[in-house]
Amino acid sequence: MTNKITTFIKLLLLFSFFTPLIVIPDTYIFPFIVPKIIFFRSLTLLMLGAYLLLLYSNWKTYRIKFTALNLGVFLFLLSFTISTFVGVDIYKSVWDCHERMLGLFTIFHYIAFYFIVSTVVTEWKDWKWIFRIFLGAGFLVMFVGFLQKINPELLLNKGSERVSATLGNAIYFSGYGLFLFLLGIFLAVKEEIKKTNFWFWFEIFVSIFGFFGIFWGGTRGAFLGLLSALFLLTILYVFTLKGVIYKKYKFLAMILILTGILSLILAFNFRKTDFVKSIPALGRLVNTDAGSNNTRIMAWEVAIEAWQEKPIFGWGPNNYYYAFNKYYKPEFLEHGWGETWFDNAHSVIMNTIAVQGLFGILSYLAIYVLVILTIIKFYRLGKIDKHTAFFGLAIILSHLVTITTVFDNPTSYLYFFCFLAFLNSATTMKQETEKKYLERDFSWPLFVIVFLFSILFIYSTDINPARANKAALKTIRALYSGVNVSAEYKNASLIPTPHIDDIRNDFAKISVEILQKFLELNKTQNAPEIFKLAFEEEQKNLELHPLDVRIKITLAELAQLGAKINQDANLLLYADNMISDALVDSPKRQQLFLSGALIKIYMNDNLGAEKLLLQAVESDPKIEEVWWRLAAFYYDTNQKEKAKEAIIRAEKEFSIKFKSLEGNNIKNLVFEK
Repeated sequence: MTNKITTFIKLLLLFSFFTPLIVIPDTYIFPFIVPKIIFFRSLTLLMLGAYLLLLYSNWKTYRIKFTALNLGVFLFLLSFTISTFVGVDIYKSVWDCHERMLGLFTIFHYIAFYFIVSTVVTEWKDWKWIFRIFLGAGFLVMFVGFLQKINPELLLNKGSERVSATLGNAIYFSGYGLFLFLLGIFLAVKEEIKKTNFWFWFEIFVSIFGFFGIFWGGTRGAFLGLLSALFLLTILYVFTLKGVIYKKYKFLAMILILTGILSLILAFNFRKTDFVKSIPALGRLVNTDAGSNNTRIMAWEVAIEAWQEKPIFGWGPNNYYYAFNKYYKPEFLEHGWGETWFDNAHSVIMNTIAVQGLFGILSYLAIYVLVILTIIKFYRLGKIDKHTAFFGLAIILSHLVTITTVFDNPTSYLYFFCFLAFLNSATTMKQETEKKYLERDFSWPLFVIVFLFSILFIYSTDINPARANKAALKTIRALYSGVNVSAEYKNASLIPTPHIDDIRNDFAKISVEILQKFLELNKTQNAPEIFKLAFEEEQKNLELHPLDVRIKITLAELAQLGAKINQDANLLLYADNMISDALVDSPKRQQLFLSGALIKIYMNDNLGAEKLLLQAVESDPKIEEVWWRLAAFYYDTNQKEKAKEAIIRAEKEFSIKFKSLEGNNIKNLVFEK
């Protein structure tokens, strides 16, 4: 019976490789993430149920062994768990949001996946076929990316030159392509297949698609990962060859390495030329601004400041958002409003430092250190071949280099933990598979009970959230159409889901947009109902996430609209209090100064409005918008001389150019042009 169960687990493993392909447009909010996570978690729960039966039947064979890699993964899970429950927002750490869905609950599934696979799959003949299926699934994703290069509008790519295929993000696509490239070459080399063999050419073919995928996605981190892997493989293979006959290959390798270094130097020196800029990934890499004006570097600086406040266990997974708000730098706005909100440090290393602290980053890096030491140890003992050792080191190194400048995602976790499982299996399979233990028979009622519990967990933790997400999308559509809003929202909110906060947030934000249009068009028939529902639901979110600045901004916006709809001045006071509270959580954010000033104007508190506008200017006087808003305030309050002084000061002292439509219009009004 255990053979049938292990076969079942292996089949589920193969199905999991098709997770990156799953995308369902027009059905889910965040269609590139939600269905993937739901699918993967459901498969993992089935694997876990089957694995529990294996443990019951033959504990000694299928128990989790004490290995260095297992220890490293366990320490990472331990760190993630501790940081979750000592962080600033436990709920967010456990569940995360619909846009990412990588909270503790999902991470547990990936780590269970790792332990199960590394324990059950113990022979190379199985891994060989498993990786071939992995390559086949990956090829389909890369082929979609190839089609997007031909038709940039395909599958929600929105005309972007950088493709994302079924992953929804070019960063994810490039990293996946890098792994497929290295895995394909590894299989072809490892098997030493004759060139007439189908699988040899299949593996080479997919690896070529993976290689181009790195550049189709155009991600700098993946390109750096590629360079690091190729450099390491060249060194390992060439300089471990023995005998006089290989001297010429070593010399050739040195020439190739020096040529590569020289090419990078030339590309950097001529980085401003159209030719270099046009090279995917490389052009973006050499033209990267490594100074303080790079918002990514600034986000890393925020991570360090946040870590210094909570150095041991950090702010809690997925709570970088709160740290960013507290240590927000006004200079972010110099790069546009889109660069003023970060929920991730855009570097796994820096993000982990902030959200999991010293224990977290050490436990995370321990995985890589233990992998490297384990590979070296078993290679020296002759228990793994050089291809497994060299490509194992190269793939692990390239992954670490890649994620240094990006963040993990459902697909990267899938191939990372799968390959870790292979390495763990490869370094234990010889001695463990030789041992045989007696099996214990289990009754069919036990099988049925385990199966039913697995289905129950899948329904409650995956199916229900999926249903709620789909219902929430229907609610948003109802908002835009103006019919059955309350009924649709009630349907969505009654479905049990830990992501009810996402549903409330989406509903409230869209309601702000809809209510503004209603007021502009003087169509307020349904406005009171929508306002009341959105306002009450978002207040529930504030109770759940009391430090969330965005929730407070949304509530302030709703309260301002409600004041107009219901002619209730108390709602303006509420909005003012929300902005004041938000400024405690993010004391340097210009959006709060500007929003607060607008509310003060509505409340006829011109002194308060002026104070907030001046704070916005003083926070970073290089921002055009804060100046024209200050000038507009002075103009509207009949302080034309002050308005002129503001414009003149902005231009002379800070070289502000009023290029925007609003700024240019205000300047013309002030000087009556």
